[in-house]
Amino acid sequence: MHLDSLSAGRAFLREVARTGQTIGTVHTLGALHRGHAELIRRAAIENDVAIVTVYPNKSQFEPGVSYEFNLDDDIGLALRAGATAVLSSSDAEMFPAGYRTFLTQDDYDLRLDGPEEHLKEAVTGSIRWICYARPTRSYFGLKDIGQAILVKRAVADLLLDCEIRFVPTVRYRNGVPISSRLRRFSRSELDELSCLFMALNHLRKEIAKGTSCIKDLIASAASLITFRQFKLDFVRIVDADSFEDLEQVKLPFIIIGAAMAHGLRVFDSIYVPNQDTLLEGPADIWIDLPEEP
Repeated sequence: MHLDSLSAGRAFLREVARTGQTIGTVHTLGALHRGHAELIRRAAIENDVAIVTVYPNKSQFEPGVSYEFNLDDDIGLALRAGATAVLSSSDAEMFPAGYRTFLTQDDYDLRLDGPEEHLKEAVTGSIRWICYARPTRSYFGLKDIGQAILVKRAVADLLLDCEIRFVPTVRYRNGVPISSRLRRFSRSELDELSCLFMALNHLRKEIAKGTSCIKDLIASAASLITFRQFKLDFVRIVDADSFEDLEQVKLPFIIIGAAMAHGLRVFDSIYVPNQDTLLEGPADIWIDLPEEP
């Protein structure tokens, strides 16, 4: 089912509420891929109704930038993954004249990826959809760990009755996380980018062995990254609550790195919330690389 406006969505949500069914939501910008499909699949399994929102939140993009997606393709992928309904909207509905409300979380949104990544706007967009749909559960991938953690914090702080579920990162077998940003990258570029994950996972293993000096850890990771078409932006180890750089490793933490190519900043991260993840690695989901066109 495709609901092409907020009003159509409200009518559907009223009926779901009347029947007392549980709702799982997945909120997207469009350009859906197999990472989104895993979020949708879990929402469908764990709830009576799974709703996928598709809206390229214009507040997350620089002025004049258009986000490329195919709504028909996105609807098809979402329904095949188990969605009950796909809800799309427009700028006129989402940002009418006079819109002025954004969610502020001090400067936490600036600490992980930098101000150009529009994390505040991404969290605001997610919370708006949660307030609109009033889901029982909402699903966020650990690929976008900063958004996932800040949305969970916002839901708790605002007393919203919604459980935030984290879903493991879906990766190609070479380690690269599936991302809409990478949909135009060649196979050779994806293979080259794989060394970023290998370096981050090397850090996790070294920390598990007892190495705790951040400076030495970062240096050892950087030495493993051999880019030709990419440029390394940073590798960091940060506190999983404050997103501040750690001086000595302590749980929970995030190992995060970024690289640049084609004017795009590409991120990868490993979220280490506990000792089991530190020792065994995250419960990532692995899939085959796409075939060359």
